[in-house]
Amino acid sequence: MKFHFLASLEGNKEIYKKVFDTLNGLGYKCVTSHVLERNIRDVRKETSEQAEYYVKKMIHWVKKADFIVAEVTIPSISIGYEIMAAIQKGKPVVVIYNKDQGVKPDTLKGVHIDKLQVYGYSLKNKSDLKDILKMACEEAKDQMDTRFNFFISPLHQTYLDWIAKHRKIPRSVYLRDLIERDMAVNEEFDRD
Repeated sequence: MKFHFLASLEGNKEIYKKVFDTLNGLGYKCVTSHVLERNIRDVRKETSEQAEYYVKKMIHWVKKADFIVAEVTIPSISIGYEIMAAIQKGKPVVVIYNKDQGVKPDTLKGVHIDKLQVYGYSLKNKSDLKDILKMACEEAKDQMDTRFNFFISPLHQTYLDWIAKHRKIPRSVYLRDLIERDMAVNEEFDRD
């Protein structure tokens, strides 16, 4: 499984390296190591075109990753943007912050999204970061969407096309909603 790692460029690169190394040690591969390589001074020197190109690369990294890990001890609007972009693309997002240096981000206190996890860790306890990342990544694995292909009749295709055009929702969203409604009324099905 591949992850995309986000963190403020003004934060502690040594801690980011620990997160990176821990995830790699757990068997996950990162799609980019830009957080370890870039610095805020270089970003501030970028032209508008360079910044636009970077945003396109960031969206590509989000799409390429199976899940996202965001270290948010240092608050950053850019990280918030990337988290929302990942959530909109249906990616599981693991948000971590160092309890020894910061607090749970205020905005995330009131956010309840199934694919968003928020955990505080402490570097005072040597196994804390690894334990939290291991648990969070397993949860992220369970939250990943599965591609499912099947054949339908031309009449079903015509109806789904009509739904998409008139209700302005993707066909896949419509089908997922149908399944969710059926699951809600099926008393025999146990979600756990």
